[in-house]
Amino acid sequence: MKLKHKLAALILCLLATAPVADRAFAEQKEDFKAAIDFSLRERCVSHDKTAVRITDVATGETLYDLNGSSPLLPASVMKLVTTATALNYLGVNYKFKTDVLYSGKRERGVIKGDLIIRGGGDPKLTPEVVWLIADEVRRQGIREVTGNLVLDTSFFDDHTIPPARHGRRTQRPYDAPIGALSVNFNTIAVHVYPGEAVGAPVIAEVEPRSDYFRVINDAVTRSRVKRPVSALRVNGDGKVNIKITGAMRPDDAPGIIYINIDDPTMFAGETFRAFLKNAGVNVAGGIVKGVTPTTARLIHAHQSEPISVILRELNRFSNNFIAEQVIKTVGAETMGAPGTHEKGLSMVEKFLNESGIDTTGAVFADGSGLSKENRVSAKMLTDLLLLMSKRFDIGPDFVASPGIMGVDGSVRKRLKTSPAKSQARAKTGTLNGVSSLSGYVSGRDGKLFAFAILQNNNACYYKGAHNIQDKIVTAIHLLAEKKR
Repeated sequence: MKLKHKLAALILCLLATAPVADRAFAEQKEDFKAAIDFSLRERCVSHDKTAVRITDVATGETLYDLNGSSPLLPASVMKLVTTATALNYLGVNYKFKTDVLYSGKRERGVIKGDLIIRGGGDPKLTPEVVWLIADEVRRQGIREVTGNLVLDTSFFDDHTIPPARHGRRTQRPYDAPIGALSVNFNTIAVHVYPGEAVGAPVIAEVEPRSDYFRVINDAVTRSRVKRPVSALRVNGDGKVNIKITGAMRPDDAPGIIYINIDDPTMFAGETFRAFLKNAGVNVAGGIVKGVTPTTARLIHAHQSEPISVILRELNRFSNNFIAEQVIKTVGAETMGAPGTHEKGLSMVEKFLNESGIDTTGAVFADGSGLSKENRVSAKMLTDLLLLMSKRFDIGPDFVASPGIMGVDGSVRKRLKTSPAKSQARAKTGTLNGVSSLSGYVSGRDGKLFAFAILQNNNACYYKGAHNIQDKIVTAIHLLAEKKR
C-alpha cells in the first residue's frame, strides 16, 4: 500500500469513528496531532522551513503548531493580507473610478481642445468596459477632438513594478506591469489558427485590436511540428512587434498565447483611441501623458464593480496584477495620491499592528506575494483569519474571497475524493521551492477552523506538497467533538 493510502487510512481510523467512540475530545485532538505529524514525515519536507498552525475560530485555541512563529516565504498567500488590508481601509463597496473629461471648448460635437482619460487604478478595465466608455462619449454627441488624447495617471506613481521585483522579468501575464490607467490586465491575447494547407502561414490575430501592434508572422502550417507556435513581444520604432514563430498542424485546434505589455499608459491610450475611432469619435492629435486641468469638464464617470467582487477574483484565481493595483490604491486613498507600493505596504503593517497581530520578523515587499523578499509567519496568518472572521462589517466578504476546495478557483482540483471536498476555502501560494495554503475549514460537526501551511525549501514538488496539505485539511475537517 502506498504511503498516501496508508496515511489516508490512518486519518480515517483515528478520526472518522471519533463521534461514536467513548472517549474525550482531548484524546481525539491528540490523535489529530499524530495524524498531522505523520503526514509531515515525508523525506522531501524541510522541517525547519515548514510551518503549520491550526486554530479553533470560536475559542481561539491553537490545536496544532509547528514553527508557527517562524517568518517564511508565503508566495501568493500574501494576497490574503492584501485583501484584508484593502477591505479594512476601502470598505466592501469601494469602486475604482475612470473619468473622461475635456479641456477647451465643446461646440456642435467637436471638442476644440483635448480629450482626457483620468485613471483611478481600476484593475478590471477590460476591452468591453473601454468599448462602453467610448460608446458613451459618442452617445453624448461628440464626434471629433481637435487636440490630443491626454492620459492622466497621477493617481499612482510611475513605477510599474514593485521595487522588490526589479530585475529579471517575463512576458507572461502573471508578471504584468501595473498603472493607474491599465487596460485588459496589461496583457494581450494572440489568437493562432492553422493555415488551410501544409506550407500556408499560421493565422495570427492580436486582441484587443490596435494599430499599436505589428504582427511579424514566421509561423507555418506543417504536417510535423518540431517546435510549437509561440509569440514574443519585441519593442521598437514606436510600435510593439509581436513575433510569431514555430508551427501548427492543419488539424490543430486554435490556440491563445497571452503576453504582457511593458508600457501600460501607451497601451491604454492606443486602445482607447482605437475604440473611440470605432465608435465614430476621431482624435486628431497624439497620445500624451498629462495632468487634468482644474478647468476640465466631465463627460463620463465610469465606476467599477465593488471591490468585494474584485477581491474574489484576486484570491480565487491568484491574480497578481489585481493585487498590486489594490495595494497602490490603498496607499493613494489613505495617504494621498500618488499611490505607491511604499504607502500601501506601510498601511498593511499599520492595519496588522493596530489589530493586535504580531508582525515580528514579517517583511511586506509587494501585494501579490510574487517577491521572494516577503516573509510572514503561520501564526500571523491564522491570527488574521481569526480577526477577519469576527469583523461583521468586512469579514463575510473576506471569508468568501478564496476558492472552495474541490469546487472553484485555483483549488478546484483539490480534495476531489476527500470528505473535506467543498468544506474548505483556501488561498494557494506557489513559487520555486515554495508551496503554501491558508484559509478556513468547516469541521463535520460545524466547527470552523483557521489554518496556515507554509512549506519552504520544498523538495516534494508541487503535487507532493499539495498531497500533504490536502491530508492536513482533511484531518481538520474530520476532527469533531464527541456527540452526546
